[in-house]
Amino acid sequence: MIARDLMNSDFPYVTADADLDYVAKLLADCGLGAVPVVDDDLSPIGIVTRSNLEESRSQPLPELGAIPAFLLRNRPKTVFHANGRALREVMTTPAISIPDVAKVPDVAKIMESHSLKRIPVVEGHKIIGLLLRKEVMEAMAGGFAAMALEAHRRGPLISIPQQPGDRCAVATAQEFRELVAAHERALEQERVELRHAAAELRDQRIRDLASQRLTDAQWREMLEQARRSAASGLTEHVLIRFPSQLCTDGGRAINAPDPRWPETLRGEPADVFRRWRNELHPRGFRIAAQIVDFPEGMPGDAALFLMWPTGN
Repeated sequence: MIARDLMNSDFPYVTADADLDYVAKLLADCGLGAVPVVDDDLSPIGIVTRSNLEESRSQPLPELGAIPAFLLRNRPKTVFHANGRALREVMTTPAISIPDVAKVPDVAKIMESHSLKRIPVVEGHKIIGLLLRKEVMEAMAGGFAAMALEAHRRGPLISIPQQPGDRCAVATAQEFRELVAAHERALEQERVELRHAAAELRDQRIRDLASQRLTDAQWREMLEQARRSAASGLTEHVLIRFPSQLCTDGGRAINAPDPRWPETLRGEPADVFRRWRNELHPRGFRIAAQIVDFPEGMPGDAALFLMWPTGN
């Protein structure tokens, strides 16, 4: 098993000049506890966590001391405000990353030696995922359990002769076949339950995404990234990438393509389209939607592309 097998490929990342309040919102929403910071080539140069933001808060005066723990218990967390600080001031640098083909035991050693809870995964120099220590530890534990199970299935290397009068507990080949069939049924039931649990998690994630709204800070960050793409000689930029299931029709209109695809958008993608229509379309910008991957032959993620004309 390698890092690519375990990494979270659906993760946020920002550049070092991103608005710190926007980064704080990403941390609150993403659930991974960290947001990598990348350069213009998408190489990780740092990482920001909730701990970075907490450490950057104003500290109590020495004569007042810390707030007693019993007063903080069950107290809602205050909203983070950057107060003029820049992301470069609070992020952890340099960013320690691992290649996507790194083996899980090697990843565990790196995370342990550097006391890391999360680590960016790169393909070449480009970031493609974020790996959590909890998932690495679970994979390690699962691997050891699988080895123990395999050893149990192989049985002892030394056999003990049966004493006269002993009888084998399973006396016929038919009973062996029934044991195999029972085992296969149990495995299939486990697969069904895992698929059901994954579907429930996916549906809940889609519901959460459908209720999210685009903030002004997020929109400004999208436009700034588009500007950097134009400065690099590109003629289009991905404004937002999202699961096609977020569309009311599962992305079929985008894939067709059907000119009515904007009507199927929900959540932040719908807000992005509205901001383009109201602010950018009158200025000559175009927008397009496309399914960008097809896992197992089905529509996966979709993306909205901002495009601008070239030439005179």
